[in-house]
Amino acid sequence: MRYTPRYFFSLLALCAAFSGLAQDKSVYEAMPRRQVFVRLGCDLSRLALPYVRNNGSHGFEVSADGEVAYNFFPTVEFGQQSLKRSSDTLRYTMSGDYIRVGIDYNLIKYKHRLDRDIFFLGVRLATTSFKHEAPLAVVSGVWGMVEGSIPQSSLKAMWGEAVVGVKGEVFPNFYMGLTVRAKMMFAHTSYHNMTPYIVPGFGKGFNRFNAGLSYSILYAIPIRGAGRDGFPPAE
Repeated sequence: MRYTPRYFFSLLALCAAFSGLAQDKSVYEAMPRRQVFVRLGCDLSRLALPYVRNNGSHGFEVSADGEVAYNFFPTVEFGQQSLKRSSDTLRYTMSGDYIRVGIDYNLIKYKHRLDRDIFFLGVRLATTSFKHEAPLAVVSGVWGMVEGSIPQSSLKAMWGEAVVGVKGEVFPNFYMGLTVRAKMMFAHTSYHNMTPYIVPGFGKGFNRFNAGLSYSILYAIPIRGAGRDGFPPAE
């Protein structure tokens, strides 16, 4: 499935539109005590990828978010990804780190202070620094098949994402999360000799637009509160 610029910017417009919706904050703000927590997560789909797709890709991704204003959740995501592919005509390696920063807006109105489930729209700005090389590359030339190699290159890239997802509490303080991502590349180091097969955190290097899916497990760490589950008791 390919994503067009119109689709990507439509998602961004939805984020802006929903963030401007008037919410009934008076009930929420009148409640005696406010929940304060930081939610840490791990993307299970990254860990499962080598077993689901035997394509030589490995990596991990962790995240952190927390509410700083009514229904607004700044988010940081950090990950690492590597790839090794080998055949009779190509040996290719890639590895690098990436980071995304952004904000999510919760569309659910809280019923009481201990509500922590969210259905959100958000945006991300992401960047990566990675290296790749091809110690063996057999290509077709004027004189037939030519064997060579492509030296290691250090590359950088920057892209934006529009996201939609949910984070629901399944046990006290434990959450499951699902996030769908539409990604658009903004800029990258020039690909002189070889386009990277994968850009860490972004996807296929020869695409300007990619889609992604994250399935995470998360844990909320109380910052303030002393209820039976670690949060301020409802009063």
